[in-house]
Amino acid sequence: MRYLASLVILLVSAGWCGAAYIYEHKGLVEYRKTDKDAWERVPAGGRFTITAGMQMRTARASMAEIHMDDGSRVKVAPLSNFTLSAEDKEKSVFGLASGRMRSWVKKFSRRFEVRTPSAVCAVRGTDYTTGVDGEGNTTVEVSEGSVLVGDAAGRTALVREGETTRVEMGGGVQQPVVNPDPPSGDDASLSGARELARREIYTEISKDAVVAQAQAEMQSAEYQNRKTAVDAFGRRVRMEEYTIRPAGNQFKYVALNTRGERFDFGKILFTFNTALPADLSAVTANMITSAGPTAPSVWLTGMNSVMSNTTDKVTEDALNGAMSYNGSLTNPAYNLVFGTYKFYAAGPAEAGDNGGLGKELWAKTNYNVAKNTHGSITYLGGSAPTGGPQSFPSGSDTFHTYVKNTYSDGTWIAAEDFVLFDDGKKLSAGDFGGGLAGGETVDRMTDRLNFERVYISSLFGGRTIDLLYSAKLLKDIGMIRFE
Repeated sequence: MRYLASLVILLVSAGWCGAAYIYEHKGLVEYRKTDKDAWERVPAGGRFTITAGMQMRTARASMAEIHMDDGSRVKVAPLSNFTLSAEDKEKSVFGLASGRMRSWVKKFSRRFEVRTPSAVCAVRGTDYTTGVDGEGNTTVEVSEGSVLVGDAAGRTALVREGETTRVEMGGGVQQPVVNPDPPSGDDASLSGARELARREIYTEISKDAVVAQAQAEMQSAEYQNRKTAVDAFGRRVRMEEYTIRPAGNQFKYVALNTRGERFDFGKILFTFNTALPADLSAVTANMITSAGPTAPSVWLTGMNSVMSNTTDKVTEDALNGAMSYNGSLTNPAYNLVFGTYKFYAAGPAEAGDNGGLGKELWAKTNYNVAKNTHGSITYLGGSAPTGGPQSFPSGSDTFHTYVKNTYSDGTWIAAEDFVLFDDGKKLSAGDFGGGLAGGETVDRMTDRLNFERVYISSLFGGRTIDLLYSAKLLKDIGMIRFE
């Protein structure tokens, strides 16, 4: 699996020597000549010539600036994936698969195109930015000149200076409008913190990338927790957890597990409608349900998560969140409702599906999180999966559950959940009653509890995803409360 969005550059020449090279880069930029070669880091200092067939990739907080012989240049944002598929006397053609790039095209130069999964952008003498999100949709923002944007069906729109347009993956070019938030200056970051953080959740799953990212983020972590515990299978697990704020309206929770040579991790990115207060618990305590007849001023608009063993992954993508009034006069409350909530799973073969999320197993519309209700739901294969209901392998009074769903195309996935003490003992209903003697409190007992989820799927080739995370950190950030 990759831990960076790939940056692929192919130089095509026919009796003509093109001059494309990395003029400047920062952070981690890597290259390889073929798919079979090992990745190597672009050396620091000096120009780095890009040869035909070379593949490159940039890490989070990294960028690359590429110059061409006619004076045109492009800046590639962090976590981007593109191809320079033609570079000769007549044309330069780039293929942007994901991420963002800003292009400065010299006037009266050869033809310049940017191709994405959903659009073709043709220009001469233009400064413009092209972005592709995780689902293949394209956004074009023109800072100077004009860009002719078209989709696969041949529909086009001319985007002029100061305008922006969007092309959906399924086709259709939106009418250009005045850009409310144009790129500022000669900026290489090119991509807002919100989209960068979302893309990182789904694409960076190698151990090296996750650990490197964690080492950098822990220095500014708001909450942290480290301990060693025993999982449900008797294995000792070194646990590291933390939260950070990638942007003013976001926080991210990360859990890392190490069992000998095995490494599993989980990440959840929470995005809100506005900037978060200093006290995070003031928001997290009411982000699913907010009691009372008055709507909260801060609410969750998106939630993106991944669990992975660095080879396989399970992802969830919830968008368009809003608080909905329950209409009750006796117990009024506002509940979180996501416009769409989708669940994906992937082994290596499905890792690139749906913009890196994986194979879509189900999708809900208007999902009321508090009530666990929804508008419509669609399933892989078109019909509801078989399997279930939830079972209790250790007895009905023990916090250990198992459920398996098999879809009509044969794909299946199972989830097993445990609540455990640090020593690996499963929590039972009687522990709270019997465990509070001698000055014990529910709060102190919670600090010794951990949650464990295990995924196994027909997509995983016999491997499991197994993540242990603590109740303590969730309590610290306000997601577990004691009234």
